[in-house]
Amino acid sequence: MKEILKQSSWLIGAQILSRIIGFFYTIFLARNLGVSDYGLFSVGLAYFSIISSFSDFGFNRYLIKEASQKENTKWELLWNLMALRLTLICIFFGIFSVLLYLFDGNRLRVSVILLASLAVLPQTIAITFDGLFIALRKLQFSAIALITSSLGTVLLGFFMISKGFGVIGAVNALILGQFLFVLTFVYLLYRKLGFKSSQIGILVIKKALVGSLPYGLLGILGLLYFRIDTVLLSYLRGNFETGIYGAAYKFFEAITFIPAALSTALFPVLAKLHDVNQEQVIKLYFKSLKILFTISLLVVIGYFYLLPIIIQLLLPSYLPAVKAIVILTLAIPFMFCHYPAVQVLLSTDKYFKPVITISIILLSLNIVLNLIFIPIYGFIAASWITVFSEALSFLIYFRFLRVKVFKK
Repeated sequence: MKEILKQSSWLIGAQILSRIIGFFYTIFLARNLGVSDYGLFSVGLAYFSIISSFSDFGFNRYLIKEASQKENTKWELLWNLMALRLTLICIFFGIFSVLLYLFDGNRLRVSVILLASLAVLPQTIAITFDGLFIALRKLQFSAIALITSSLGTVLLGFFMISKGFGVIGAVNALILGQFLFVLTFVYLLYRKLGFKSSQIGILVIKKALVGSLPYGLLGILGLLYFRIDTVLLSYLRGNFETGIYGAAYKFFEAITFIPAALSTALFPVLAKLHDVNQEQVIKLYFKSLKILFTISLLVVIGYFYLLPIIIQLLLPSYLPAVKAIVILTLAIPFMFCHYPAVQVLLSTDKYFKPVITISIILLSLNIVLNLIFIPIYGFIAASWITVFSEALSFLIYFRFLRVKVFKK
């Protein structure tokens, strides 16, 4: 556990710094873009995240798992997965662009979405390099790249918006920030590991596709689960409410780095232990659960008392977002505590089918509830549905672990 905490501390430290930077950047964007344009930017960002999950399609988890178990295959895996991911995302982006132009009549929204989606191309390269560093448990380099990218995006965003480029400038800053992400990883990889070429092999790619499929499905389901409410709000209630909810959700989303960082460090360790030391897996799970639950309570207290004051002082145009923030804060303990359970289940091939089934059920329920209640209650409904979904997710995964995994 000490090694996991040590490795995750690099990412947590980097995430804290990048989130602090992002916090002030969010305030800057919200104030300078206005509610409607910030809503438009939020939709573009939501599509960027969703398409990013299609780009990943579980390949990074597969890379981390395989390279952590068989380090001598790391270069072969890296370059084959890079080629595969770039090919797939180019095909997907072409199809997506045509469909968006055909079915969305709002040309400004289409332009913002497509421009934001272009950032997925450099991100795909960067995230693949990142997977290699995670597999080798060198998360300090992931931390350096993350901070560099965050700072670059924010500085470029400040410059472009101050020059009057508006929402298009913010999206361009996102794209350039992802290119900076790539360049940082290229430099670190060259200096610390060197570059070794490898042939692109059909058998390697085929094996990667089969091995990544469960992770990919889960990644897409997870991103849709987190982003679908913002997309539905945009189409069902317009840019203004999307901007209000987007501001509130940005603060909620900002804190996910804590369980995500711990889970990133936990996953390769669990992948090694799962078939050889089940008792240690159980211990790691409950230790992680206690740590994350304790941290989540501190976050809840801070969010309840500090964020409404910050909104009132710095973003008076977004005062309705305070209601959404207070509601979303209730979901934080559940969201923190279901992360370790998912890592335990995904660290072995045994539980892919039930996890995918659970994810489909949770996503379907989330979409149905949003379609029913968003037209009536708007962003307030989206906020309460998020709380309900996170609570239900934690209870289902915790019950599944106790009954199906830890009883064996």
